[in-house]
Amino acid sequence: MDHVISGIMLTLIGFFLGFITYKRYSFFWDFLNTKLLRKLLGDTATVIALYVVSIMFIATGILVSSSILK
Repeated sequence: MDHVISGIMLTLIGFFLGFITYKRYSFFWDFLNTKLLRKLLGDTATVIALYVVSIMFIATGILVSSSILK
């Protein structure tokens, strides 16, 4: 049962990261780590990298919650 809850949490974190990346909320977009990424990669590449991380969280969460990865 623990792996189902963990998978759901990973999926929710992935959706949340994707949502705040899409909306570009200032509390996240102006955070120090995000500013460093934006300075190094540029805005477009940072958005793409954050979407990739978001998709990875969602995919891993689905795999963990569906008991494929035990």
